[in-house]
Amino acid sequence: MTSGLKSFIPPLALAMLAGSMAAGVQRLASPAGGLQLPALVTSHPDFVVRTGGLEYPRESYDSDDFLVKIKRPPRRIVSQFYSIDEFLYSLVPPQHVVAVSASAYQPTVSNISAYADKYHPVIASDPERVLRLQPDLILVSSTARSDFTSLVRSTGVPTYRMFTSFSTLEQVAETIGLVGYLTGAADAARQEEQQFRATIEAVKTACPVGKHKPTILGLGGNYTYGSETLFNDIVTTLGGINVGAQGGLKGYDEVSSEMIVKWDPEWIFAGANPGEVDQTKARLLANPAIAHTQAARNHHIVVLEGPVFFADSPYATSLLKAMANALYEKPTEGAK
Repeated sequence: MTSGLKSFIPPLALAMLAGSMAAGVQRLASPAGGLQLPALVTSHPDFVVRTGGLEYPRESYDSDDFLVKIKRPPRRIVSQFYSIDEFLYSLVPPQHVVAVSASAYQPTVSNISAYADKYHPVIASDPERVLRLQPDLILVSSTARSDFTSLVRSTGVPTYRMFTSFSTLEQVAETIGLVGYLTGAADAARQEEQQFRATIEAVKTACPVGKHKPTILGLGGNYTYGSETLFNDIVTTLGGINVGAQGGLKGYDEVSSEMIVKWDPEWIFAGANPGEVDQTKARLLANPAIAHTQAARNHHIVVLEGPVFFADSPYATSLLKAMANALYEKPTEGAK
């Protein structure tokens, strides 16, 4: 691995890697009123949304197969993960979000940092801090520490462990509806989901059909996107070929200079800190493996700011539109 490629690792790339390494997430098996050690499982369950009726109490099984019951519309909601932050602020009144992930305050990766700066939610770093807020709903990631989830559940606070390792835009759309159901924001969720789906259809309509399929490499530091990733689904939606998936990679995986030379992608998309797009592109081009690709020769290296490139939430349509505009030189005017 060359030093040029190693030097560029956006903060969220590390977070995403940590999430993928946590694929051996532990399943909670706590009975009411008791705390048990969780049983180990080797992978996430399949993505399934299972909810009850719209009346209260509302019920939904989470990614642990744990039945979560919500007695009334939540007004003090805690988010423990960066993408959950973005789902919440897309749907509920911002003052209802009383705690967020540390990433919410980082404009280098977050699409909702302006909300965090304005409303000053607490950072959900530990159970004690979270519970002092007297929350009526806690949303944690399926990759979160099991002890955190188990501890807050043992107090009786409704705690929902959300699947956050999305591999398709459809999963994001369904999660919009799920978060709306859990938070009592069903109407807002319905509108957000409709707009999300309409944007995808508008972008697909704007892309050429039946023409050459561009080969595309996505880079996050030393890592790229194989099959079963949201980036792969976006590439497929745009009529392209994700060379990472074509090369046999699965999930978010390390990429070597030799792989890049072998794949020789026509396009490279990468993320950068806001305001560092040009510097990041220069660092990428300083890597000989990247410099000799078709993408480099044809000036098809596109660097996007982190909040766009790494969005794993309703904001993922920003990446979809940015990539469509770069690939096909067409403004996505109908995609709002």
